[in-house]
Amino acid sequence: MISIQSQHLRRVDIRRDLLPVADLIELCFGSQMDKDGREYVQQIRRAAKDSRYLRWMPGAGEQVSLPLHGYVWEEGNRIVGNLTLIPNYYKGCWYYLIANVAVHPDFRRRGIARQLTETALHHVRDHNAHAAWLHVREDNFAAQELYRSLGMVERVRRTTWCSSSDIPPETPPKEITITRRVKSHWRFQNQWLDTVYPQEIVWNMPLQPSRFNPGLWAGFIRFLNNEQIQHWSALYRDELAGVVTWEPSRHSADTLWLAVNPQIEQEAIQALLTYLRQTFSLGHPLQTNYPAGRAENAFHQAGFGKANTLIWMEMKFR
Repeated sequence: MISIQSQHLRRVDIRRDLLPVADLIELCFGSQMDKDGREYVQQIRRAAKDSRYLRWMPGAGEQVSLPLHGYVWEEGNRIVGNLTLIPNYYKGCWYYLIANVAVHPDFRRRGIARQLTETALHHVRDHNAHAAWLHVREDNFAAQELYRSLGMVERVRRTTWCSSSDIPPETPPKEITITRRVKSHWRFQNQWLDTVYPQEIVWNMPLQPSRFNPGLWAGFIRFLNNEQIQHWSALYRDELAGVVTWEPSRHSADTLWLAVNPQIEQEAIQALLTYLRQTFSLGHPLQTNYPAGRAENAFHQAGFGKANTLIWMEMKFR
């Protein structure tokens, strides 16, 4: 079982820690937060003021997503370090995402982040999880070195691209036409989705390819759930080059899922994204997650800019 040796390190107590944790996360990451990140912090603040939630949450165990599980570092009755643990059950296994590793600027370079992370890894292992994962920004070299020294292994790098009114789209390739997806395209779309969004990371993404199936049963389920999903295909000289799925979101941007033929990746992405830019006219921003370093010119030519590039790191236990 977990043995917490430091007198400053303890588990999160939601009855008294939520507001100071929200303050610390905002202090450490405020300049990097997008609209969704700020909403997450506000969600924590609302939870801290909800008496019914505070009564229910302590007995809920770890199988809930809304905050907070994890550890804090406290000195002088002041929380100066935080780490959040987010459990996720996927295909018969538990995975834990380590998030919000934050240390107050006045207390950095004292090994607090290391002790928080070590404790979290022991926690995940002791709870018989399959693996622990975390994301770290590509430009945060100190954090990358810390996680590697603890045994975390880099698996993939992913870039989030967002449509931007400051980047006008260029003219797409004339050889490519955009049409509504037809049933025969699904087989290829499903195969390409597996390569763009590999199984090792899809557990931590809101992607369920089965919902994109054009079959009657999948359509009936979408109707019952009032899911508004739309698909467009890119045809290169009458051959399928790629498919994009648009999924509306209540967050800062609607989500796009790209599935393209790798042999014509650049042209297909530029054509599909440019078409959607024109279709939605930036009424609500669009965003997509894609393997880092791939088709970057196509995203820029379609009027998309980088929001961030994250390194996904893993430690396996089972």
